Amino acid sequence: MASALPATRAFGWKPYRRFRELILVSVAGHLAVAAFYGVYCGQVLIALAFGGPALLVLGLFPLAKSNVPKRQIRAISHLVLLVNLGGLLLGLMWTGLSASTTVWWLVWWPLFVAHLIGVLDGLVWVMLALLASVVLWSNDQHHWVQPLMNRQDNPLQLLQVGFLLIGAAFGLVVRRAHDVYEATIKQQKRTLEDRATRLENALQALQQANLDRTRMFAQISHEVRTPLNGLMGFAQLLGHSTLTPQQARHVDQIRHCGDTLLQIVNEMLDFSRLEATSTEPDRQPFDAIQLASCAVDMVASIADQKGVTLVRDFPIETLGAVGDPLRIKQILLNLLGNALKFTASGEVHVRCCSQPMSDGRAGLYFEVQDSGIGIPHDAMPQLFQPFSKASDNTIQQYGGSGLGLAICKRLVDMMSGSIGVHSEPGRGTLFWFEVPLSPAV
Repeated sequence: MASALPATRAFGWKPYRRFRELILVSVAGHLAVAAFYGVYCGQVLIALAFGGPALLVLGLFPLAKSNVPKRQIRAISHLVLLVNLGGLLLGLMWTGLSASTTVWWLVWWPLFVAHLIGVLDGLVWVMLALLASVVLWSNDQHHWVQPLMNRQDNPLQLLQVGFLLIGAAFGLVVRRAHDVYEATIKQQKRTLEDRATRLENALQALQQANLDRTRMFAQISHEVRTPLNGLMGFAQLLGHSTLTPQQARHVDQIRHCGDTLLQIVNEMLDFSRLEATSTEPDRQPFDAIQLASCAVDMVASIADQKGVTLVRDFPIETLGAVGDPLRIKQILLNLLGNALKFTASGEVHVRCCSQPMSDGRAGLYFEVQDSGIGIPHDAMPQLFQPFSKASDNTIQQYGGSGLGLAICKRLVDMMSGSIGVHSEPGRGTLFWFEVPLSPAV
C-alpha cells in the first residue's frame, strides 16, 4: 500500500479548488479587455499586455493539482500574479488614460489574492496595489511610458461596464464558493452527528449487554455455589465415616477439588458483584494488627503443608483504626493466597504499619512479600486486569480464576487507596497496598 503524502504535498490546494471560478473570471476579464483593444481599437501591443500575462494564470490549475509543495505553489502564484500585474500596468499606461481612471482596476488584486491564496497574502498585495497606484500616478507626471492611444479614443463607458461585470462576477463566485463550503460543512456536521449518535447508541447497548452479562454471571455463580456447598458438606460427613485408606484418599481429593472450585466460584461472585453494583466501604473501629494476624492464621495450615514460613512484621502490638476490616482482610487473604501459591519453599513476610500516604493522608500500609517465582516484567502492566494474558498463563499452570488481583484492585480503589507490586523473575514478589483510615477514638 502506498504511503500517504505529507501535509506539504497534498493533492491540489483547497483554496484553488474552492475558488477555481475566480481564476476563470480574472482570466476572462483580462482576455475580454485584450480582445476589445486588439480587435476594436487595433492596438495589438495593448492586447498582448492585457492578455499575454493573464494566460499564465491558467497554469495555476494544473499546478494546484500537482504534488508540488504548497510553499512552492504559493511562491509561483505570487510570481505569476506579479507578471500579470506588470502587464496590466503597462497596458493601462499605453491606453493613455489618467491614473485617476485606471487606478480602480487595482482594487481587485488584493481581493483576488486574499480569497485564492490567503489573508496574509492579501495584505501583502494591498501594499503592492498601493505601490502600483504610485507607479500610475508618477507616470502621469513623468511620462516614463509613452501612450499608444489618445485618452479620448478609449471607450470609457464600455470599460466601466466591464469593471461592473467583473465585480458582479467576482461577488457571485465568492458567494457561491461560500454557499458550497457552508453546505459541505453542514453535511459533514450532520454526518458526524449521525455517526456520534450511532456510536453513543452502540456504546449504551454494549454497556447494557455488559451489565446484563455481569448480572447473569453473578446469578450463575450464586446458583452454582449453593449445590457446591452441599456437596462439600456431604464430602465432609463421608470423611468422618469408616473408610478404607483408598476411599479416604478419594474423599480428600473430592474435598480438595471442591475447595478449589468453591474458591473460584466465590471470586467470580465477588468480581461480578463489584462490577454490577457500587458498594460503599464500611466505617467501623478495628485493630489492624489483630486483623492482619487473623489473616495470617487463616492461611497458616496451607503454609505448613508446603513448608513455607510465615513471618509477621508488626512493629507494634495494636493499631487502632476506623475503616472496612472485612474488605481489608479479603485483600490480605488474596495476596497471601497468591504468595503461598507461587512459593514452593522459603518465607512469606507480612507487614502492617501506620504511615502517611503519598497524598499526605494518614493511612494503613500492608506488605506481602514472598520468595517465589516472581513475575515477568512484560506481565506487570496488566497484572491487576481481569482475564489478562498473564492471568491466562497463571491459570493454565497453577489454576484459579485469575480474578484475585483484579478484585484487590477494585476493593482498594473503592476505599480510595493504592496498590502496587515490585518483582524480579526468580527472586520473589512484593505486593503492597495502602488505604486511608482514621485513628480509632
